[in-house]
Amino acid sequence: MKRLLYIMLLLFSYLVNGQQLPHYSLYMLNEVIVNPAALSLEKENKITFMLRDQWNSFEGAPATQSISYNYLNNVKYKRGISIMNDVTGPISIINATLSASYSIKLQDKDNLALGASGSVIQYKIDNSQITLEDDGIFDPALYGGVDKATGSSLNIGAYYYHPKYYIGFSMPNILGSSLNISDNKDNNKLENHYYINGGININLNEKNKIIPSLMLKKIGALPIQFDLNLRGVYDNLLWGGLSYRTGDAVVALFGVDYGQSSFGYSYDITTSTIRIPSAGTHSLVYSYRFNTKERDRDKDGVLDKDDKCPKIPGLLSLEGCPDRDKDGIRDSDDKCPDDFGLKVNDGCPDRDSDGIIDLKDKCPEVPGLAKFDGCPDTDGDGLQDIYDDCPEEPGPVINKGCPKVPINDTVYIFDTIYVYDTLFIKNSVIDKIDTLVKEVIVPVSDLKTAFKNVKFASDKYILTQRSTRILDRVVAYLIDKNYLNIKLTGHTDSQNTKEYNMKLSENRVKAVRDYLVVRKVDISRISIDWKGESVPIADNNNSLGREENRRVEIEILNEK
Repeated sequence: MKRLLYIMLLLFSYLVNGQQLPHYSLYMLNEVIVNPAALSLEKENKITFMLRDQWNSFEGAPATQSISYNYLNNVKYKRGISIMNDVTGPISIINATLSASYSIKLQDKDNLALGASGSVIQYKIDNSQITLEDDGIFDPALYGGVDKATGSSLNIGAYYYHPKYYIGFSMPNILGSSLNISDNKDNNKLENHYYINGGININLNEKNKIIPSLMLKKIGALPIQFDLNLRGVYDNLLWGGLSYRTGDAVVALFGVDYGQSSFGYSYDITTSTIRIPSAGTHSLVYSYRFNTKERDRDKDGVLDKDDKCPKIPGLLSLEGCPDRDKDGIRDSDDKCPDDFGLKVNDGCPDRDSDGIIDLKDKCPEVPGLAKFDGCPDTDGDGLQDIYDDCPEEPGPVINKGCPKVPINDTVYIFDTIYVYDTLFIKNSVIDKIDTLVKEVIVPVSDLKTAFKNVKFASDKYILTQRSTRILDRVVAYLIDKNYLNIKLTGHTDSQNTKEYNMKLSENRVKAVRDYLVVRKVDISRISIDWKGESVPIADNNNSLGREENRRVEIEILNEK
């Protein structure tokens, strides 16, 4: 019978209150009680007292008292503590809660706050306050004694806020223990709560505004409940408004903000079936804001809330961040924090003003070129001064930069995208070709076969010595058969990117063509093409196959 009575009392409390947590009509003055993330909206350390006397004339009706303190010791991380006492007839609840929140700046004025709180809860039933009808049955257990149960819960929440609007979501009792009351812990589990609230700040002028707000509340199997609120603020001093809670009450609101104190009062006119014996509900809130000294941990004169480097002394002009070399660039953004430099050079010096910072300049005191790592090429012949025997007179690379009239058997091959090199032919080779022209005639049927041996080193377009000997024979044949036109096609292996290999095959076929032209084969008789790695004749997965693929092929266009 005792267990049945407890269940009836608890069920009555849940149905009447609509929750295991007390409701506050003035929650908007201390939103931390429903959402721990709301701590991030607070700007000052504050202590708040809240009193609620529900259904004033109803004997044993709920009465709630709470005290909370918000300690805002950090710009982003904030914390608070609260203690609540709630009494409904013989049932009382004491709840101690620690809360914390962390804010994340999203845009200029938009912020996201994440919060969590942990609570320790003690439920108590005083049996001495229970009087049963005298039905002839005596149960001594109901005439004294106190049943207690201790539980815990975890609450989480989030807030998205802007000076003109806000929206929050919280889940009290998202994790909670069961309450072992009268050996019936399985049926006394803390119920999940879900809150969504939001509001808009409509500024009429500097001191007057209207604040409509809404709260949606869902608890266990109970239907969703709405709170519709409308408050008006006058001269940043007085405020008043109305609130409507579906299925429960219409609430009149009034308050005063003066100096460091705030006072709020609400009166609930009950609209539910319990309104007949009830004289309404009274709620009071009083808050006191402390004049807190804002922190400046690094003692640089920039408050932590405005300091981008709050733990390192810095400059006001750099939002509290240091600048060791005094070049006007934060050390965190300065690639050379100990050397004075320009912002365009990421804070690094460029003593010779050649556009290459000293950190990457191999000749930091002499203006130079980027392709030579900042070293000069005074005569502009493509050879930097440190390798140029005649740095003030332009000359070919083959002559170490000194001027010399190139002989007619010299070919320069330049590639400004990848590398550049020079192919030159000695006079002795020309003499050899003249001899070959007179003495060697290569059969047409062997020309293509001979070209299969025109090879190149890996990643190079310089002809090997063997290849030049083969080409010398080809020259002799083409000079003898001066009516033949040919087509040369360059190929590579697959050891690099497709784009790189395409350029390499172009360079290779041009090297062969230039070799032939220098040896008196008319360039009009030679057309060229290049295919990169796209037409292999052997397996690119082994060295022998790749060697076969590094080739230039010949095609006779007008064979008789």
